[in-house]
Formats: sequence, C-alpha cells, structure tokens
Amino acid sequence: MAYVLPPRLDTAAAPPLRVALKKLVEQAQPLTIDGSAVEQIGQACLQILIAARAAAVAQGQSFALTAVSIPFADAAALAAVDLSAA
Repeated sequence: MAYVLPPRLDTAAAPPLRVALKKLVEQAQPLTIDGSAVEQIGQACLQILIAARAAAVAQGQSFALTAVSIPFADAAALAAVDLSAA
C-alpha cells in the first residue's frame, strides 16, 4: 500500500510529513510514496523525502516514488533532486 502525499507540501506540512515517513521507515517494509496529488512542494518537504529514502535504503528497504505530479517533478528539477533514483 502506498503512502499518498497531500496536495500541499509547504513548510507547515514538513513536520507531520517527517513524523509519518519516519514511522513508515521504522516498520522496515518496502516503502512506496504516491506523489500524484502534489500541487505544491517546498524545499523542506523535498529534503524530508530525500532523508526518508536514505534511511530506508540504509536499512535495506526498497523506496519507490510513484506517479509524480508535474508540479512535484518541476520543483524537484528546480532543486536538482533526481526522482529517478528514488
């Protein structure tokens, strides 16, 4: 089952996103993130996603980012974040 990201991932959304992804990584199961609903994403949330990916990979878990929306992809490209490595 995929974790669906909310449409707005601004600075206010960063702390709850961090908590949610931390819990998912701690479950030590494959992690799939659905980015199709994202309409806005800020640098803080991009950093949290990168950290969650690194934590999952460090534990030997798979981490997949699926169905990335155009605004999500654009923000990631602007921040030089490689979503294909997710």
